[in-house]
Amino acid sequence: MRDYLDELTRRLRARLGDRLLAAWMIGSSALGDFDASRSDIDVQAISSERLSPEELRALAADLSAVACPVRGLEFVLYAREDLVDPLGPAFSLNLNTGPGMDHHEGYRPDAEPRFWFTLDVAIARQHAVPLAGPHPRELLPDLPRELVVARLHDSLAWWGDYGGPQAVLAACRALAWNDIGRWLSKGEAARWAADPIADAALATRSDPHAAGPTADDVASFVDRARQRLG
Repeated sequence: MRDYLDELTRRLRARLGDRLLAAWMIGSSALGDFDASRSDIDVQAISSERLSPEELRALAADLSAVACPVRGLEFVLYAREDLVDPLGPAFSLNLNTGPGMDHHEGYRPDAEPRFWFTLDVAIARQHAVPLAGPHPRELLPDLPRELVVARLHDSLAWWGDYGGPQAVLAACRALAWNDIGRWLSKGEAARWAADPIADAALATRSDPHAAGPTADDVASFVDRARQRLG
């Protein structure tokens, strides 16, 4: 995976030049929960200015052309000025690409759920592996708690509709942040929760044939998490 990340970074530098302020890896790789059979590679980058639509499309093509060694790449580029959008960080490019996922190029932040990006920026301030430039704490804003809580509610509403063990794991992570002020990986958060429903959700990761929590258990757990968030 190191060669892959090095090539992504090289292409970012070649396309952005001095406008590339920093890039880093987040997600399960940075949180110690990476599993090559199911995990994506998550990378964020910041540019000093907004890129033109043509440059953004060219960057998406550059990065997509690199063969991803796992399920896929989730890459997000932010222009520095858009990190302080009152609705939460607004991306310039949201790219999903790789052998195990549908290819997606997003250029309109208001056309996609904003909670993903607010939460990922908040997580990056605590946990990131720099690829270029300084640690994200030097560039990313410290988002207001009320904004993060609002986006966690949006997230749990989305996961509640989605259902299944992943909804429980997302709720565990929200609860851990709310209670101890730390962003944990979903697996670590489920163990921290020490709850039978969380245990059942976590068991499906190692055993796809495990029963997992019932639909009623999932709905109850997510609802309890939303109530604790306030």
